[in-house]
Amino acid sequence: MAKKRVYAYYDGSNFYHGLKGSYGVTSIDFFHMTTQLLELEKEELIRIKYFNSPVNQEEDPQAYVKQQRFFAGLRRTPLVEVLLGRLVRRPLKKIRVECNKGCGTQQAEYVICPKCQNNIEIVRCSKSMEKGIDVKLAINMLTDALNDKYDVALLFSGDADFCPAVKYIVKTVKKEVVYCHFPQPKTSELLQTASSSRLITIDAVNNALSTNSSNRPSLTK
Repeated sequence: MAKKRVYAYYDGSNFYHGLKGSYGVTSIDFFHMTTQLLELEKEELIRIKYFNSPVNQEEDPQAYVKQQRFFAGLRRTPLVEVLLGRLVRRPLKKIRVECNKGCGTQQAEYVICPKCQNNIEIVRCSKSMEKGIDVKLAINMLTDALNDKYDVALLFSGDADFCPAVKYIVKTVKKEVVYCHFPQPKTSELLQTASSSRLITIDAVNNALSTNSSNRPSLTK
């Protein structure tokens, strides 16, 4: 009997935070990480698609260089395809804070500059947000299913926004989607929508670490 064809889809930032938060790891071999989640007697890995957004070179040159080195290492990893979105800056309008001295939830109007301790109005602050990553991953997973590229999709993300795409792939296209997750937190919506789930254990992570370090890029979010 022919083995089931497997595509793996990594939500880079989501996976980074899950891996670091669960096991304190920031360096891993994605090929070996993925194969740890396979049922090797029944499945064959065909493709790994990794999605992330590049750091702004002008805002953080050192982080940009580090991330580009990481992307280059990924592209040398067997079966990996790197697909990039972009980061956009969005102004902050308000911030709610929880005071630990009994004040409860309060709305802050200022933040303190960590360098000079000056009060800065919230409206003059901004944050960087990923743009297009979730859509790009969902579209790739869906079109690959429609084009019969895989029998099983491994989804390495805890983002519930993927549920509509997962549901369509499972119910309409009749492909399997496996939610690959860390012990905590788990996304109940994905657990209910996906065909099945597989736990990313510490043993799987350790096995993915026990490879040649020169071929293992350090993760950056």
